[in-house]
Amino acid sequence: MGTVTGLSPTRYWRSYCDYAVLVVPVVVLVQLCGAFNLDADTRVVFTGPPGSYFGYSVEFFDNSSSISVLIGAPKANTSQPNITEGGGVYLCPWSHTNCNIINFDKQGDRYFDINDVNTQVEFKSHQWFGATVRSHGNSVLACAPRYYWRTKHDTPFADVTGTCYLSVDSLKTFVEYAPCRTVLSPNYRCVCVLQDGRVVLGGPGSFYWQGQLITATTEEIVKAYYPSYFLLSVARQIQTHQVQGTYDDSYLGEEGQSNNTFIALAQRNISKQQNAMKGDIMGSYFGYAVAAIDINNDGLDDLVVGAPMFMHQGSCGRMEELGKVYVYLQRGRLLLEPSQSHLLGTQAFSRFGSSLAPLGDLNQDGFNDLAVGCPYGGVDQQGLVLIYKGDAGGMMDTPTQTLSGQWASSSFPANFGFALKGNRDLDQNGYPDLIVGAFGADKAVLYRARPIVRASASLTVHPTIFNQDEKTCELDTGSRNVAVSCITFCLLAKGKHLPSHLGFTVEVQLDSVKQSQEESIRRTLFLDSKQPSLLKTFSLANGERLCHDTKAYLRGEDEFRDKLSPIYISLNFSLDPQAPVDQHGLRSILDYQTEQLIEQKAQIQLDCGEDNICVPDLKLAVYGDRTEVYLGDENSLSLTFNARNEGEGGAYEAELYVILPPEADYSGIGRNNSLSQLTCSYEAENQTRYLACDLGNPMKPGISLWAGLRFTVPRLEDIHNTVQFELQIRSKNANNSESDVVLYELEVVAMASVILQGVSRPDKVIFPPPNWTVHQSLSEEQDIGPELQQVYEVHLTYLYVNVSGILWFPVVQVVTAVVWNKPDSLFSVPVWIIILAVLAGLLLLSLLIYLLYKMGFFKRSGPYGTTMEKAKLKPQASSEA
Repeated sequence: MGTVTGLSPTRYWRSYCDYAVLVVPVVVLVQLCGAFNLDADTRVVFTGPPGSYFGYSVEFFDNSSSISVLIGAPKANTSQPNITEGGGVYLCPWSHTNCNIINFDKQGDRYFDINDVNTQVEFKSHQWFGATVRSHGNSVLACAPRYYWRTKHDTPFADVTGTCYLSVDSLKTFVEYAPCRTVLSPNYRCVCVLQDGRVVLGGPGSFYWQGQLITATTEEIVKAYYPSYFLLSVARQIQTHQVQGTYDDSYLGEEGQSNNTFIALAQRNISKQQNAMKGDIMGSYFGYAVAAIDINNDGLDDLVVGAPMFMHQGSCGRMEELGKVYVYLQRGRLLLEPSQSHLLGTQAFSRFGSSLAPLGDLNQDGFNDLAVGCPYGGVDQQGLVLIYKGDAGGMMDTPTQTLSGQWASSSFPANFGFALKGNRDLDQNGYPDLIVGAFGADKAVLYRARPIVRASASLTVHPTIFNQDEKTCELDTGSRNVAVSCITFCLLAKGKHLPSHLGFTVEVQLDSVKQSQEESIRRTLFLDSKQPSLLKTFSLANGERLCHDTKAYLRGEDEFRDKLSPIYISLNFSLDPQAPVDQHGLRSILDYQTEQLIEQKAQIQLDCGEDNICVPDLKLAVYGDRTEVYLGDENSLSLTFNARNEGEGGAYEAELYVILPPEADYSGIGRNNSLSQLTCSYEAENQTRYLACDLGNPMKPGISLWAGLRFTVPRLEDIHNTVQFELQIRSKNANNSESDVVLYELEVVAMASVILQGVSRPDKVIFPPPNWTVHQSLSEEQDIGPELQQVYEVHLTYLYVNVSGILWFPVVQVVTAVVWNKPDSLFSVPVWIIILAVLAGLLLLSLLIYLLYKMGFFKRSGPYGTTMEKAKLKPQASSEA
């Protein structure tokens, strides 16, 4: 869609004879509760000729039998001879979308004989007739702001003066009224208003753009009209006059004015500028749209002023063009005071405040409401209309309903919301309706208000405590008794112009908080259906109050664990969506402030005194069968604990909570005759593994429980000196629900048990070898004698050495027996050679041991794996694990 950054369609002609503003006296209705109830689902869409700007202006029209819609199309072609895009006004019955053009003017351009020359004196092509259309009673006024008139006959130029056509007999006859056609006011341009039998025309271009207002009665205009006569003024016509030059460029008489200019309130005394206000930011187009509306129901009309190009500093510090609507409350006759609340747009370049429409008391609460147009707002600039609620303190600053345009264009925005008109009941259902123009799409949309239902509900539960010791009802014939409470809910509905009967759907949920917790069972059920929810449909007459009783029972205490948290009982009601529409084809709607969800709560009787509040005092002591764990070992560990409740009340859903260190695994429950049997579950949460063991529900006052748990600690590393278990008793009680945390630490140590063995190959040698002589040449090792090998083996059985200690190894001697032969010669082996050989063997053995130590051979874990790896325990471990 193309982006329109300015007010180009409007700006192009607003300096000419401008559009009308109709101020309608406010009728205050009896206050009822209401909803912002414009029905977007059953809207009526009117469509005009493509490119005609159908929807540029909109208006309601009362005739003798019904109310219709008037829609201006300022670029429409008509049957006028030789006129191009003269513009037109269409009459559209609201009940269907067939629209017919109204023949306000059937003539083409008119000519006069000037100095014996037939001269064209008016120019109707592209005059934008229908840019303004206003009605009051059976009178209709439509204006052409770009109508040209040859002001001076002796010049070839024409001036844009504008003209209007008036009908006072339900569109049967039409008269022209164009007081702007005068030589005294060149560049005169008009805005027209029709109210209480008077026509008010504004000329913002008069007197160097000071502006001017002219008014005359419809009676005088009709009386003075003659078809072939160019009417310039009528009897008893009133108009403002030129003032000092400081008011030049004030644009008086233009409803929407340019930057930082004045607004004149021409009420009762049009000859004086009674009150004036200024916008607070240059270029904001303050005064572009103006509406009079009694916001606070004090009987005085207040004023709202649009500034669609208002700039606001955003959170990032940059100025954003958001648009603004100023609210002024009338405290006395024409004494206007700025309200504390002004309306600020939320989307940049949306032109928030381009149009304003009083809606009347749309929601039937005693205060009039307002529609604000955002013609370039929303997704793809499809346009928005925001509905604001009136209040005793002024206009509420948050919209209560948003209407979105349905048309987007790649070339030109739809301008949905550029034209607005409200405060008229088209379908006669007792509620005012709204019509919205979207001239870029050649559409106009009618939104009808739905009837409002003021409804209230009540919910009671008796008794509010389920006592499992007082089981008063049989669940089924011959089965166990159960504790029961009675549930009563009542519904009241009333409103204005409602159908004779209203359909309601009521849903009651028991233990409703548990509904979103899949692991939690509903603790209460309805006695009749054995279900946790009840769904009923009712039909109520207007003003009728209806009540319904039912019973709910508490499940057996062995069927659920949670006995502490409240049992919430919720009621939700709504109008039956399957109910038939009313005689106007609309469905009623609930007051937007209706409290549709109601909750009550019940409790389960606890053994905790009259206040039903249990305050336990939980104590925990932990004992273990070892204080050290060893690197490389499975390290079986048994922890015995004593859990006590020394308080005055039971601890509900009490559990022993054990956080395991990363090095440990859970093996099972400790078993002997002196220990209580537990039910434990093994869980993992993120990186934390923990054990939760049931200690009772409740863990009664005065109880002292002994139990044991078994673990292994196989995954030890020498980077930590200790391994720590964290134990605590936890309960669901609101008060004093936990014991102190107990830390059980084990010291990490290491010890090596090494078997060192050796063997000599051969184990016996004969020396000297046979045939060996003293004088033999010794060039190779075997010349000395046979090879002697000493083989050593190191067997590591356990690693039990303190991490910070010194590693010691036993000394092993390996002896080779040497048998001496009788010498065949005088040569003999010296003893020192034998000793040297033994020492060399020992040195080799020491070197081997040192190399093994440096390679970390003695720090290896056992080859058997951990208990948890072998068992492959599931997250839910049984007590037999």
